[in-house]
Amino acid sequence: MGNNEEHVNGIKKSIDNILGTDTSLKRKKKSEDDTNRERFEKIIQTLEEIEVRSMILGGDLNLDFTSYDEKFYLVVDSLFHLHFGKEASELIFFYLYERMNPDGTANGLQNDEGEIVELNSPIDLWYLLKAMQDREKSGKAKKKS
Repeated sequence: MGNNEEHVNGIKKSIDNILGTDTSLKRKKKSEDDTNRERFEKIIQTLEEIEVRSMILGGDLNLDFTSYDEKFYLVVDSLFHLHFGKEASELIFFYLYERMNPDGTANGLQNDEGEIVELNSPIDLWYLLKAMQDREKSGKAKKKS
């Protein structure tokens, strides 16, 4: 029996004892949106790691792989553009390439109301992109009416 399964059985026994009856636990199946959010988070985290690696190689070791990496970035950037569209892709590029300064400070992102929007993690970025998509969908629905 795996460690995770033992943990689940331990939780089940605790719940059984609290309730005084036999219970059953069911795993919640992930929604497509949950799966997409997790994939997006992993992609953005990996791209951040690659960017940091490039800075370390360039700064500490004076190795410049820009021309080598350029085609890779072109493909990734194009895929973001195809999937998310121009405006959302620009937001992703800001997050990846312009948000953090070399000294560790973060550049703010200003929304239409002039407020600074904090983007501290790929999940923050995901939810902002989803809000943009929802706003775009509702705008298109109003135009059709």
